[in-house]
Amino acid sequence: MIQLYYMNNYITTNIRLPEEDYLRLKEEAFRTSKSLSAVIRQKISTNKSPSKPADQIIIQIRDHANQYASSMKKVDIVKTLREMRNQGKW
Repeated sequence: MIQLYYMNNYITTNIRLPEEDYLRLKEEAFRTSKSLSAVIRQKISTNKSPSKPADQIIIQIRDHANQYASSMKKVDIVKTLREMRNQGKW
């Protein structure tokens, strides 16, 4: 038995985009592992969810940094980054 789930009522349409915009959207879709349609729907959506204010993000980053600061004192970050680059451990 095949079950189909419909989240929205979609309408298929054709639109014309400048080649530059199309390539930019296609690259964003690839980079974010989304479909081109999903990226376009996200761009034109009117019900965007508000993101966190920048000051809340900075506070969260500082909290994490303070939490792990003691365990990172003996780490040579430059040496670690060079090793990752040279050994291809990305």
